[in-house]
Amino acid sequence: GLQHVPYHQQRLQGGGQGTTGSPSGNNTRTPGEAPLSHVKGRITPAKKIPYWLWVLIAKSLGIKLHEKDKPIISAVLHILTFGSALGIFLTNAWVCGYNISSQNTKIDILDGTVSIMVMSFFCGLGVYSHRLAYRLFVHPKFLDMLRLHSKTIFKINSALVIFIVLLSFVLVLNMSTLNYVYSFDTTDNITMENNTDINPCQVVDISVQVCQVYWICQMVFSVFFLVWNLLVAVVLVSVARTQTISIRRFLKELEADAKLLDNQFRAKFSRNESSCNLNQYIWTDDDSIADYFTARDQTAVNGGDGNGGNGGGVGLQSADQPPRQRSSFSDLQLRIGRSGSVSRFEQLVENSGEGSSEDNTIEPHIMSVQEMMHKHWRISMSVRLASVALQRWMSSITLMITAWTAIRMVYWLSHTPSLYGIFMFILPLLLLPLLASSYSEVNYEGAKIIQSILPTNERIEMFQYLYGQPIKMTVYGHAVTYGTIGTVVAGILAAFASKIFLQEINMI
Repeated sequence: GLQHVPYHQQRLQGGGQGTTGSPSGNNTRTPGEAPLSHVKGRITPAKKIPYWLWVLIAKSLGIKLHEKDKPIISAVLHILTFGSALGIFLTNAWVCGYNISSQNTKIDILDGTVSIMVMSFFCGLGVYSHRLAYRLFVHPKFLDMLRLHSKTIFKINSALVIFIVLLSFVLVLNMSTLNYVYSFDTTDNITMENNTDINPCQVVDISVQVCQVYWICQMVFSVFFLVWNLLVAVVLVSVARTQTISIRRFLKELEADAKLLDNQFRAKFSRNESSCNLNQYIWTDDDSIADYFTARDQTAVNGGDGNGGNGGGVGLQSADQPPRQRSSFSDLQLRIGRSGSVSRFEQLVENSGEGSSEDNTIEPHIMSVQEMMHKHWRISMSVRLASVALQRWMSSITLMITAWTAIRMVYWLSHTPSLYGIFMFILPLLLLPLLASSYSEVNYEGAKIIQSILPTNERIEMFQYLYGQPIKMTVYGHAVTYGTIGTVVAGILAAFASKIFLQEINMI
């Protein structure tokens, strides 16, 4: 079902977004204050995914849309996924065993064991991603948080970038092993120098059909590996974005609370001091920052009349100047509702009059301690749910990429890198900052909460609780931050530098 849900937003005079006004559309502003805000970025959620996409995902994962539905399509996909993974594992172990014992290759038992372990990890991650995707898409809270939004990378949706990276990796992986489908070479000039032009199974004296089956299984499984991991990655970036928006909305409320309290405290304690309000503590990365602050020396000479009653000095633009604001707009949004005992899947139905999980309006008011702690707790529980559900997948794909790239670099110590090898080294590494940035964005915004609360005597004990329960999206208790991403990038650069250094030493 479709429902028109209006969202009322205001654009900051410098191009940002401000707090939403009252339900009647009137902007609540203290005279003499420009609509500046510490909170940057979007604070309203995007629309939910369309119904046709829900049906496609549900059919693929075996989620029943109706009581009499039979998951035939999902059963076939599951058999193909597990069967192709099993085929890769068996044929790869077979080839590695012959590579170790063959006199025509330099592969020893350590190389063969590592190859089997990495391929097993690859197959296991693909199968686990399939089951995890099912669990995520039948969970009601994840369905509610899943929206058509994500973090952007150079103005490009990060989910799209992840899809391009995964697709490129799958294509390069299959193209780099294309010699596995070669037929038996009957020529007599088979040597170690030109064995890349023949089937690897022929080199170790086994049937070439083994390598051909391996490549077919690899091609089939790599497609499912792409699809299932893409579904999980999309859930990660979308849910993380939803969490970020929830935190920003909470920061907006805390900002409004701080402004109201600051006005009261200034009127009570700072009557004889110069004008100073919270807008003067805000920074914006925009050249129009000069538009927010104007010299008001003439106002100070005249006694500060008509513009909030503040004293002299550098003040803000007059409240009589109408702010530039974005017109209200309506957004088509799909609501997820439970349809009795029809199925375990929460179908998309028309709104039954029940509001969304979070109100879309922010009405400035002084918040009580209990209200702050309750909203903080709700956000914290949502972030914890996402962390627990995705931490095994995130740690697994991180370990796999780390092992994959480490083995590739060790291999290059004694071999010349190929074009396919370079791409197979770089492409997986690109996934790490893409996935970690979703965690980092949530943690970056969550760290601002305590700083945004104006302290009072009644809030001292609350601060003790908030310091002990920070909002962090973690992987087995470890918070992923932008500093973590920087450390990974520095390690990669150090590894490249070490490779170049060793190569230069060997040439001397």
